[in-house]
Amino acid sequence: MSEAPLVSVMMPCFNAERTLSMALASLRAQTYPNWEAVIVDDGSTDQTWNILQAWRDSRLRLERFERNRGRGAARQRCLEMANGAFLSFLDADDWLFEEKLKHQVSLMRHRPEVVVVSGTCVITDADGEAVGLTSAGLEAGDQVTERSFARLGAPPVSFPPCMIRTSAAQGARFNPAFRRSQDSDFLIQVMLGRRYAVSSVPVYAYSQAEAASLEKTMDGYRYRIRSYAQYTKSHPAQASLEMLKTLAKMSFYRVAGWLHTERSLIERRWQPITPEARDAYNSARASIIRQTIKGP
Repeated sequence: MSEAPLVSVMMPCFNAERTLSMALASLRAQTYPNWEAVIVDDGSTDQTWNILQAWRDSRLRLERFERNRGRGAARQRCLEMANGAFLSFLDADDWLFEEKLKHQVSLMRHRPEVVVVSGTCVITDADGEAVGLTSAGLEAGDQVTERSFARLGAPPVSFPPCMIRTSAAQGARFNPAFRRSQDSDFLIQVMLGRRYAVSSVPVYAYSQAEAASLEKTMDGYRYRIRSYAQYTKSHPAQASLEMLKTLAKMSFYRVAGWLHTERSLIERRWQPITPEARDAYNSARASIIRQTIKGP
């Protein structure tokens, strides 16, 4: 694999006119040039489709649903459109650090046994300020953690910053019926019984702090139970255990909602932002903003 392999960046969009330009600018800013963006407008009713069409870059491949079908359907269509050796992901309200694709392609090429590489997300608030970090699966003190996902359960990595070998995703799909948790359902299909790696390098700016809510959390858990139910024949004991654990989490969140403490519970999902990560984030954000000023 001497030539730079093609990376397919999958991006579903729905009514994203406020944030879409930042996401697209972060693609244009990538230091790794051999990428395509497969973008599905999931029936937006605002200016999303017009913004996409105005963006002059031949690496963007666009499709539009006439009506909103949900993120599961949009992600699956992106998957069907992808031509790359690797799959990467970008939500229309998030953005990528400039070195994201280059860094992860390098990790993949030096670890042929790994099917998924994930990384560190910087969590942002409604004003675009960095408020936390997520680095699921990374062991303390490691620059890169490599492990095997041996048992059925919640994927041990964050989905948004993932890069996946397309060959490993053969036969896997995003469930079009899943309005939430279609990402974790997909990762289980790809990762179960295989090796993965997580890097400490911040590669993804994630607007979770603004989007997270008790209602969305509970809805996600309901779909996660449906995901585990698919494994009751192949992994009966593990599937039953994971469904019970998820029901217990839902009860815990429900009590937090009654006590009006759910916000603090949600914010426990991420770690405090470090000075180094904040500096890296501010530098990357300034660079991407300059790209947006250039226009499409």
